[in-house]
Amino acid sequence: AKLCRVLRFVLLCLHQATNFIGFSAMKDGEVIARATSRKISRAMAPTVRLTYFAGYGLAEQIRWMLAATETSFEQVALQSNEEFLQLQRDGKLIYGQLPLLEIDGLKLVQSQAMVRYVAQRGKLWGTSPEESVLVDMIAEGIKDARGIVVSFPFSVEQESLVAEIPMRTRKQLGPLESMIHSDEDGSLGFLLSGLSAADILLAELAEELTEMSPGALSGYPKISKLHKQVTALPQIRAYLEGPKRYPFPRGEVGRVYVQNVNTVLGR
Repeated sequence: AKLCRVLRFVLLCLHQATNFIGFSAMKDGEVIARATSRKISRAMAPTVRLTYFAGYGLAEQIRWMLAATETSFEQVALQSNEEFLQLQRDGKLIYGQLPLLEIDGLKLVQSQAMVRYVAQRGKLWGTSPEESVLVDMIAEGIKDARGIVVSFPFSVEQESLVAEIPMRTRKQLGPLESMIHSDEDGSLGFLLSGLSAADILLAELAEELTEMSPGALSGYPKISKLHKQVTALPQIRAYLEGPKRYPFPRGEVGRVYVQNVNTVLGR
């Protein structure tokens, strides 16, 4: 009887050990499976894709905002009218216009909607309703001032257009200059909470205006300093010096850009 009790004890221990080993193996397998799943998920993460013409235009603000928020993106420059028509047939362009930003499973059109979405996603659109509406107002003013940049490569009188920069941007740059405040550390910006989309958008406008005319910001010392401050940010500097940044559309570069736009639109 004593021998039977010993045998039963041994068998019970073996049974528990077997269950423990099986349990451990299952848990290890789950851990491995979950880790593998995470790797696959990261590898299959949806690509952020910006589709436009081969140049600045309405997409440049979006590129700066993607860079500012350190959002990696694929740049697609259309080369033919058929590619453009296919996007329309696929229902990707609500109003039949470019640019198109595919992000987070969304197909965004209208450049200002894209700028806002990317900035909000990256927490650069203010930390309160009051800050957010201030960024809204600044962004709208910058959009109005930026018309001269967008139209530059298409103008047959570019020198005359450059001469009009002071007159055509004074309405926006004057108030924006006065709205920029200085922090204790000497840095400039529009919001007390820190860097915002307003700073990025104004720096982008300043960059393009100085490309058109080196003296375009004379009389606006705060805007000039803010421009230097923003373009010195590592992520912005990386974009400006990287392969996704198009050269300013002047001369032959501008001619090729305009030809690309006309080809894609079937003109």
